[in-house]
Amino acid sequence: MAKLNRTQSGTIIVDGVEYNTYPPPEKLVKVMARRWAEVLLSNGAMRFGSLEYYRKWENDALGDPNDGEGMLRMKEHQYNVGSSNPVYAWCTSIPTITPERIRILANHGHYDCLVQIHHPMTLIQRVRRTLSSKGRGLYLHCAEVSYNRGIEVDKATLNSQKFHFNVFQKDSRFAEDIEYRLALTDVGLKYEVRDHVDIQVGKCSDITDIRDLP
Repeated sequence: MAKLNRTQSGTIIVDGVEYNTYPPPEKLVKVMARRWAEVLLSNGAMRFGSLEYYRKWENDALGDPNDGEGMLRMKEHQYNVGSSNPVYAWCTSIPTITPERIRILANHGHYDCLVQIHHPMTLIQRVRRTLSSKGRGLYLHCAEVSYNRGIEVDKATLNSQKFHFNVFQKDSRFAEDIEYRLALTDVGLKYEVRDHVDIQVGKCSDITDIRDLP
């Protein structure tokens, strides 16, 4: 049985991965271009996009000009939180996302299929092992996204935010995405900000499959 270590901020560390809640969802889905979905199944190729890149992405459905910038208000005073190191995200959705929202994401991203991830925890551990074996200085943190950016909160709520909550917070207009993120933080002493980080975790056809868009 996995050992759970709780941090002071309320996150949970299990087998070298930090979670906001544990266990992760039993299933996830991801809208993708089929050519990249096929490579994910065959050798586990995953591209984590930088939050800075997403902030610059001029796409109303997918781009977020404040991605990675945590914002809450208390007594009309705004509190902002960011990340001092580069953060990269691989974005998925909870399977209850509606067919209509899937089609909107696909249209805006020029995607043509839906990948179903049947064992997210297995995929997460494959990512962790790959990072460990490569010694890349990338720290894995997984969580569902909260759609409460900029809302008014009380002092207790403000002080109870989990570590790096800014990475997993978006505006309410994105709430239909029901997003779950795998995030990599570059914790190396020397780093450069890139548009993305590519890794290969090995064949994933045992835990994923490709389906047509609804």
